Amino acid sequence: MPSKEKVNILWFRNGLRLHDNQSLHKATTDKSRKLLPLFIFDGETPTTKHCKYNKMAFLLECLEDLDTQFWYHGGKLNLVEGDPVEVFRKISKHFVIDKVCFDQDCEPIWLERDNAVKNFCGTHKIQVDESIGATLWDPLEIIAANGGSPPLTYSQFSHVTKGIGPPRRPIPDVDFS
Repeated sequence: MPSKEKVNILWFRNGLRLHDNQSLHKATTDKSRKLLPLFIFDGETPTTKHCKYNKMAFLLECLEDLDTQFWYHGGKLNLVEGDPVEVFRKISKHFVIDKVCFDQDCEPIWLERDNAVKNFCGTHKIQVDESIGATLWDPLEIIAANGGSPPLTYSQFSHVTKGIGPPRRPIPDVDFS
């Protein structure tokens, strides 16, 4: 029986871009691992649960654009449907998953999903790498710097971010060669 190929999974959720994508950088640092870009239609993510026609059409256009960008670099975006834990379980039957990289989704409604994925990965000795991708600052850092609660006004937010410092600069594009 041939050995399974080792992969790093880049789980796209909201940050549907290759440019300035920390999760992509983290998924491609080890060139000995194949990159497996993935979008999961789970019916629960913010972009698939609460959307009307225009938002779904925009999502599909973004996914098509991502797939085209990966094709240009010799790859493809994998689109699957299902519960993320079950998707990763099925993938692990065909590949050795070394790492799962994704952007943080700090809204409480998504914590259960993300914790289930992190628990699955921990149980299967899969490294999890969560990045800040959709915001300029880490929302959890903003809340902590504001005494444990989110700033409710722009003035509060501005005061907190001045104390934290400027956001990180954009990172260069990944070299797919």
